[in-house]
Amino acid sequence: MKVAVKSFRKYVFISIIFVFLLGIYAATQSELLDVDEIEVVITGGNEISSDEVVTLSGISLSQSMISVDSREAESEILKNSWVDEVEVRKDWPDNVLIWVSLRAAFAHVVTIEGNFATVDINGIVLKSSRMDSSSNLVTLLAEKLPVPGAKVEGVQMLLEAAKSITPDLQKWVKIISPTANGVRVELDDSVFADLGAHQDFTNSISDLKAVLGQVELTCIQSIDVSIQDNPVVKRDNSRC
Repeated sequence: MKVAVKSFRKYVFISIIFVFLLGIYAATQSELLDVDEIEVVITGGNEISSDEVVTLSGISLSQSMISVDSREAESEILKNSWVDEVEVRKDWPDNVLIWVSLRAAFAHVVTIEGNFATVDINGIVLKSSRMDSSSNLVTLLAEKLPVPGAKVEGVQMLLEAAKSITPDLQKWVKIISPTANGVRVELDDSVFADLGAHQDFTNSISDLKAVLGQVELTCIQSIDVSIQDNPVVKRDNSRC
């Protein structure tokens, strides 16, 4: 009799566990735990839409909340070159929140072969396309361009120089290129300004603006502001 009672209790215990697990499984498959809303918040621009973010995430309405993989969704969204940061969070019982921060276009980059791209302030390629003259971005010369989402090599000093160029000077600048001695800026009328090699080009740009404020650009052949407070100007009177 005791053996029969023990067997019965064991059977009841196993049955309870089975029913409990079956209930959990049924709950996860229930519409009560389906994704009813996907909320997307985008900061930093409008280069991609909320619908595009949702598509990239791979998350869909009516999908089980249990099956939503936040890390995988973040990884997929980050494949878009405009996306800088992303966070995907489940808001139980039925909402998914996606926050996306976008990169901003900072400069154009062009190669000697004529390949062109738009990059952010860190040199990450945002898109490869034809130059947009209405964008008012500075142009940098690079040896080669990677695919969107990758970083352009060899332009860090050019980017630092571009950061120091003020809006009033930017309209004069045609292209920023590397030289053996640092950075060179080509201005209108084929005037070249050597900025030198620095981590901060603020002083060089300030000296350049001072020179341009005193001399007609058409009379200048070249300007060397690589040494602080000691600009060297070469004139060409035949151009005046």
